[in-house]
Amino acid sequence: MVKLLKSKRRSGKGKKENAPNGGGHESGGGQEAGRQGNANDAAQKTKTAHRPAKAHIPLTRYIGPLVSVAGFVYVLGMVVTGRVDLSAIHIGSGTKAASAASVSSSIKPVSLPVPTGKSTETMSLATFSIQNFDSSKAQDAGVLSVLASVISRVDIVAVQGVSKDGKAIKLLMEKLAVAGGHFGSQVSPPVGREGDMQCFAFIWDETRIQLTPGSVFVVQDPADRMHFEPMVASFETRFGAVGGRSPFRFTVINAHANPSEVKAGSATNEMNVLDDVFQSVRQYGYQKNGEEDCILLGNLGVNTAGLGELGKIPNVISVGGDSLTDTLQTRTLDHILIDKTTTREYTGRFGLVDLQRQFGITQKQALMVSDHLMLWAEFSVYEVPAYNGVAAGVRTRGRY
Repeated sequence: MVKLLKSKRRSGKGKKENAPNGGGHESGGGQEAGRQGNANDAAQKTKTAHRPAKAHIPLTRYIGPLVSVAGFVYVLGMVVTGRVDLSAIHIGSGTKAASAASVSSSIKPVSLPVPTGKSTETMSLATFSIQNFDSSKAQDAGVLSVLASVISRVDIVAVQGVSKDGKAIKLLMEKLAVAGGHFGSQVSPPVGREGDMQCFAFIWDETRIQLTPGSVFVVQDPADRMHFEPMVASFETRFGAVGGRSPFRFTVINAHANPSEVKAGSATNEMNVLDDVFQSVRQYGYQKNGEEDCILLGNLGVNTAGLGELGKIPNVISVGGDSLTDTLQTRTLDHILIDKTTTREYTGRFGLVDLQRQFGITQKQALMVSDHLMLWAEFSVYEVPAYNGVAAGVRTRGRY
């Protein structure tokens, strides 16, 4: 288990305690205010006693009710004559725009790819920040089929933005199973601060990837240095040793940085915490089982220039660089980070799944699936010896 041990930078999680109310000083002030209030009440009663009766019922008080009644009669007439469609009026309890959960996406459900035909030499690892992924969103047949189709194309995906109850992942897994896939999943406990919590998840193709038993945990953060504590898990490809080649084993850190806490120069910049997470998890894995391949991925909310101390770890690179990863394709938000000297299994290929192009949907519909695109990278299914590394080679862009 990994615990961040640096000094506390801000107050702990949870609600702040109410400040004391000032003790006995306010008590004396309250009595004085009460005496003054009684004197004012007596004076007011004296004024009322001498006021003419007609002054108590001003004629203007009838104007408001008369206008309201007239307006109601007018609207009722509009409804009866069909000139107002009540079903078209959205009545909400807040000022927020309607979410994907409250409005149908109108996306036509798509067929999932046949779960065959994946390479026997390479595997794909992805990160996908699914915006507000709750059961309501998962119950939209069009949205769910698009998510299932996207995820079924890769071998393992780290998901951010899962609702606290985790029911959406269950519905997604059922959809993948109905299509003939054999996928496994792990969902973290809720992480975050009170009023803003989420779950992380890993989903993988069981026919090609296996989870290392006992490897799943959430990074301990007693000093509250991160808004969402990252989730960690280790995996191994299901390809037996061939010609002296061993299955690729690796550890994945699933992270989501708080957008308000990634500003350069800020004392609470989470990029300057994730470097500690990366190095601590890698060291823990090496000490426990000799594993040196550590991959940090997720929604970090910054481009490569904003990676701070995380981007300054020797030999660590973002495989997608400054690719535009939001659905509008205007910002770099998501990354897959590897140490190019140790994770030599990276083939140099990466890509993004463009929902609009892949599924023929509108931008508005794509945003109802997620405001992020899925970023993926390709790795060898076998461990690559030091003398045959490809991770430092030329990057190429692929498509799914």
